[in-house]
Amino acid sequence: MIGLYGMGGVGKTTLVKEVGRRAKETQLFDEVLLATVSQNPNVMDIQDRMAESLGLHFDERTTERRANLLWQRLKTEKKLLVILDDVWKAVNLKEIGIPVGDDHRGCKVLLTTRLRNICSEMECQQKVFLRILSENEAWALFKINAGLRDEDFKLNTVAKKVARECQGLPIALVTVGRALRDKSTVEWEIASKELKNSQFPLMELIGEDINTNTCLKLSYDYLKREETKRLRHSN
Repeated sequence: MIGLYGMGGVGKTTLVKEVGRRAKETQLFDEVLLATVSQNPNVMDIQDRMAESLGLHFDERTTERRANLLWQRLKTEKKLLVILDDVWKAVNLKEIGIPVGDDHRGCKVLLTTRLRNICSEMECQQKVFLRILSENEAWALFKINAGLRDEDFKLNTVAKKVARECQGLPIALVTVGRALRDKSTVEWEIASKELKNSQFPLMELIGEDINTNTCLKLSYDYLKREETKRLRHSN
């Protein structure tokens, strides 16, 4: 079992989806299953998601019977990768119907979480920390999504300030970059001020999602403005 942990918006889900895609593409595993666990896990929903991928139909209404069916079905696969995304508390794999360890040596589990201690509670053999992007990595990603060119020196000066406010989080860099694509230098400067003024003191103590939400809100505001402009022109 491998635990991938890191703050919200750092790209854990994107990474494990790509891992799953490549694992299937290269036939590293016979089956690759992915299910989102979330803060309030629903065992039946997780079972349904896996059964759907396997072409398995449940007539049973109890989680126990469904778990038994899923368990038996997964045991037929020689090599199996199960990806559990967005885990907030320890998950009972047996309750879901996932055979691991001595029950199925060919079944590997990859989970994502924001909390390192979940990796320990789930007894992950490997714990992988997904860090935020370095400044150079962040700028490269931001430039691609914002459609910036090296020769736009004035615009790039402001854009770099905006990129820094995204604090290396891919979700913020991509969302804000796309929202500001083809915007004027003045609009970029307004966005830079909005992001800077929205910062909370001691943000790390309050919660890591604040800056991500700020970036997403900025993007949403720009989309609303664009939609308003489009409607005015169409009337």
